[in-house]
Amino acid sequence: MTGTMVSKETFESPAFSNRVSSMLKLDFYRLFHTPAFFIMLIIAAIIPAMVLSLSGADMSPPLSNSEHAVNTPQMAMPEFENTWQLIESTGGSAVAENPLDFAGFANINMLFIFAGLLMAIFVAHDYSSGFVKSIFTAHSKKIDYVLSKSAVGIFGGAGMIVTYVFGTVIAGLFTGKAFDVNVSGLIFCLISKLFLMGVFCSLFLGIAVFFRNRLWLTIVFTFLFGMMFYPAASVATLNSTIITVFLTLIAGVIGAIAFGAVSTLILKKRDLA
Repeated sequence: MTGTMVSKETFESPAFSNRVSSMLKLDFYRLFHTPAFFIMLIIAAIIPAMVLSLSGADMSPPLSNSEHAVNTPQMAMPEFENTWQLIESTGGSAVAENPLDFAGFANINMLFIFAGLLMAIFVAHDYSSGFVKSIFTAHSKKIDYVLSKSAVGIFGGAGMIVTYVFGTVIAGLFTGKAFDVNVSGLIFCLISKLFLMGVFCSLFLGIAVFFRNRLWLTIVFTFLFGMMFYPAASVATLNSTIITVFLTLIAGVIGAIAFGAVSTLILKKRDLA
């Protein structure tokens, strides 16, 4: 009787909190030992300098005389007069109407896709190395994997937002752009971006676990879905209020739960090979 009880206790799955804590420790250890994470942080800091240096520049290729007669969409960088316009999501609708309009992408919303790429690298490595089998065989469950990877993506995305803001300030100082801003609107905007990161990261995680070790496909569909949902991020602007924060919090929680459930279902329905 005692032997049976010991056997059951030995092989009993650890408590939920212990399992998730173990997965989080493992994933965050890997995160801080993954060069791609630090490269993305650096890129996020450099982007504002590149955008401000090209402010107002015509990005369209030179046209011949015959081509001038055709109504060809032009591609140009927006003219920024204020540094904090790089945080603004003014281009959400512009992306949907004209994908060639660079103004729709020249802001902080690019970081949502970067966070998705970070998770794509993690998931693809888990499957290509066979590490995912070890994870689930040892003690973790599918939901633990989803929660941990989502946390890594959100944390990575938040880190990119911080370095992006830092890079924006430095770029604004060097280019002499104005810094006038509604401080509360700026703060509420950034908080809203953090909450929206939960929706995007959960969505991109579902794509990553669907394609597993096919990293190139994950990257392609991350960009496609990122562009598709890009206008949704335009709700957080420099005119954001506490209501915006509240709405994005609700959207972040609902989106994370919904897409997290989809990711968990995908993991349960597909084998680990």
